[in-house]
Amino acid sequence: MTDLKNLLDQAAGSVPAVTDAEVAADLARARRAARRRRFTGAGLTTVAAAIAIGALAVPLVLSPGSDPAVSAPPAAGAAAGPVAELSAGQVLLVAAAHEEKAEATTGTYFRVRKVQSREWTVTPGKIVCCGSQPAGPGGYKLRELVISETWTGLKGGTGWLGVRSLGASPATPADEAAWRRAGSPSSWNTGPADTSDRKDRILSSKPGDATFFEVRDGADRYTALGLNGTLDDVLALPSTPDKLRARLLEMASATAPDASQVVAVAQISSGLLSDTPALPKVRAATYRLLAGLPGATVKHNVVDLAGRTGTAVGFSFPAYQLNLQLIIDPKTGKLLSSSHTGGKNGDSTVLLSGWTDDTPQAPPAAVK
Repeated sequence: MTDLKNLLDQAAGSVPAVTDAEVAADLARARRAARRRRFTGAGLTTVAAAIAIGALAVPLVLSPGSDPAVSAPPAAGAAAGPVAELSAGQVLLVAAAHEEKAEATTGTYFRVRKVQSREWTVTPGKIVCCGSQPAGPGGYKLRELVISETWTGLKGGTGWLGVRSLGASPATPADEAAWRRAGSPSSWNTGPADTSDRKDRILSSKPGDATFFEVRDGADRYTALGLNGTLDDVLALPSTPDKLRARLLEMASATAPDASQVVAVAQISSGLLSDTPALPKVRAATYRLLAGLPGATVKHNVVDLAGRTGTAVGFSFPAYQLNLQLIIDPKTGKLLSSSHTGGKNGDSTVLLSGWTDDTPQAPPAAVK
């Protein structure tokens, strides 16, 4: 049996320890921030927009409707019971305590590996990507997995991008039955690719060759903070939840001025944790900020696409067709993977994120 206080103490180490007063301060800050936002009533409103980042980009989803007040994270009072019984807010506070005590790291490249899915609709004589249209009689849906890897160099250097299709397969058992009735094809002609040679692209059921190239304008760019986000912008992020929230909303106002505050904070925070080399104290503030958002859910013993088991903290925004999920190791506070699902772009999961001195290379032909 491990209660929250013990987990926080373990995360903090012996000097300095995370005290009950520090945990209480986290909760008090969130409550004060929630009261200020309720009194100011500064909600952002309608419209939908997206920041497209390459061919596999997932949008910053915006929504109609009012913005609920940000609430305090759950109380971290007495015993929380077994690790498996921690609430979503408590899991995030444990992660924050670990991050705050971590040491900053660096390297030649900041590498992020993602696996993303695309939905294809196959009908007699036609195949269409990424929409939600029904397949209809004689048709079926395919789900293609695509692995991508970015190597972001330091300022003055270069970046690298690699993309590889891991193959497509029927999306559901019903689609598999329809695919078998169609003769169980193993490849599909999707038509001219969006490239200079305009050659037909062949979608296969097997992994394909990787596309891997140098991106001269990709060095020192962290698009989780906007299309022109730089390493300096990442390192300048504030390390207190209130100031960080204000900075994230400032970013959202520049790229998506009509976004809901809660959705903007949740989505940018998720990208900040998984896609940028934010400093440990900033990452801790991000977890505390997320712990104060309303509607968080928790699922225990969740296995991510790389086979790692952790506790999943999720945020669902049905009006935006968006679900966000962070899978965290409840004992160490380490972010194992981050994913978002919804809209026509399918889903995306971060499998690997961090500094490295390795030589850039194409992504693997498997999810790992």
